[in-house]
Amino acid sequence: MPPAASRTRRPAVIAHRGGGREVPENTWSAVEHVAVLGLEWMETDLRLTADGVVVLSHDEDLRRTANDPRTVGEVMWAELADLDSGDGRGFVRLDDALYAHPTMRFNVDLKDSNVVQAALQTVRDAEALERVRFASFSARRLAMLRRQEPRAMTSLGVSDVLGLMLRSAVPLPQTRWGWTRGRVDAVQVPESYHNVPVVTRRFVASAHTAGLEVHVWTVDDPVQMRQLAELNVDAIMTDVPTLALQALG
Repeated sequence: MPPAASRTRRPAVIAHRGGGREVPENTWSAVEHVAVLGLEWMETDLRLTADGVVVLSHDEDLRRTANDPRTVGEVMWAELADLDSGDGRGFVRLDDALYAHPTMRFNVDLKDSNVVQAALQTVRDAEALERVRFASFSARRLAMLRRQEPRAMTSLGVSDVLGLMLRSAVPLPQTRWGWTRGRVDAVQVPESYHNVPVVTRRFVASAHTAGLEVHVWTVDDPVQMRQLAELNVDAIMTDVPTLALQALG
């Protein structure tokens, strides 16, 4: 395995849900917070309303954010727009966020299979394929999206991440990667999973050899951020982006 390239800059800071420990997550306040900090990327989550509008929401239901027992998919957009999403304003539509901040880049987690087609079409309509990365735990969901739109930028699903971990730990014959279709540019992983290290120097080097950036989530401790920077990771997803900028500056 060739050594990792020397770092020329600090890891990028990606605001997880817009910085959920600094502002209410996935709200207009979160989008604006990312813009004020001058960050390139905001990580967010996508769900579909009852009438097919793509909105920023992590949870399936509205209990935690809007004190409403219904699911996002049970509510029409006109009503969701009037619910308090956490900052005193209505929920955020993906298309509105894309148009309101035309230079911001969005890392979007497709929370359900039913949001895939609508999210892709929303991004196409906004002519924003170059500034949206689609993510999901489901490798099948991402593969479906790549088949529909080879220009779409995506990360890896869990099963492909496991394959990359295996390749970094055990020498294997050089075969084609499993994600040959579409624009896969990043692997997004926790530092460890059930006490098993994921982000190691060999894992980062293996990802870089495959042409992938390594993004680590969700990291809120400054010491951990700096340790990951020493491993040559490319980005850190965090709920405290202001603190991350200070720690990595």
